[in-house]
Amino acid sequence: MPEKYKIIASVGEDDIRNLQKKDIKDIDVLEIRLDLFSRNYIQKEIKKKIKSLAIPALFTYRRAEDSSMKSYVKLFPEDVEGILQDFNDNSNYLDIELNREDSIFTDYHQLNFRIIYSYHSFKKIISAKEMKDFIENSKQVKKKNPVYKFAITPEDIEETAEFMNDIKSLAKSNTMIGICMGESGILSRVFGDYFKSSYTYMTIGEAKAPGQISIDTFKKLRADLFKGTGKGKVEVEETPEPE
Repeated sequence: MPEKYKIIASVGEDDIRNLQKKDIKDIDVLEIRLDLFSRNYIQKEIKKKIKSLAIPALFTYRRAEDSSMKSYVKLFPEDVEGILQDFNDNSNYLDIELNREDSIFTDYHQLNFRIIYSYHSFKKIISAKEMKDFIENSKQVKKKNPVYKFAITPEDIEETAEFMNDIKSLAKSNTMIGICMGESGILSRVFGDYFKSSYTYMTIGEAKAPGQISIDTFKKLRADLFKGTGKGKVEVEETPEPE
């Protein structure tokens, strides 16, 4: 089935407190960066707030060494048990890091969330073979068609082009997200659909990763996606579910 080039917007606690439906009208998925939320807000406020926004949620927990953000809250599996119970639906997502064996989301492969398997490197790119190996070795999940996200830091535009063409090749048999962080990777965030990347990441408030841009800036650069009714009109081919 074809899938739109979807916009994921990343938020922390400071961003979401005053967020209203009108603020998210141009996005498809709200990324809840749990490492940027207090334990108290997660336990008492987050369910009510997300429900009020009525938008699919992607729950992400980055450890300090896997994030460019300075603020960081250490959480444990018991802190997110309520989230796993309340939002266990295949319209919502969990981010699971490919290069870590443990996850704060226990038994995620048995849940109904759609899984985004992610890999981040703030120092170098990754080869097509390495990406393919990560994909082949990833754990099978209940929702049989996970998304594979690779976010790397290229040295220049040539490395960006090489990486995005590798994403395009891998997208023939997988649902992919390709992100190049930093200024030389802006092309990957704005025109990722040209390379069969199925989602792109924007920010509400402070950027949550190097090179993230605001939704307003994205709309100016990709006005073609916002013409008429609805959001992204450009479609990218998504890998079909196995029978």
